[in-house]
Amino acid sequence: LGFRQYLYRGKKNVLAQSILVALAYNINKLHFKIQGNRTGTFLTEMSRIA
Repeated sequence: LGFRQYLYRGKKNVLAQSILVALAYNINKLHFKIQGNRTGTFLTEMSRIA
C-alpha cells in the first residue's frame, strides 16, 4: 500500500487514517482472493458448533 507515515496530527486524525489504511488493506486482500477464485475456502477445517 505504500503507507509510511501519518499525514495529520492529533489522536482523532491518526485513528481515522489508521482505520482507512486497515480498510484499504482488507479490501485489497478481498480483491485478490476474488480474483484467485479462492472465496469460500478456509486455511483450516471449520468445526461444527452444536
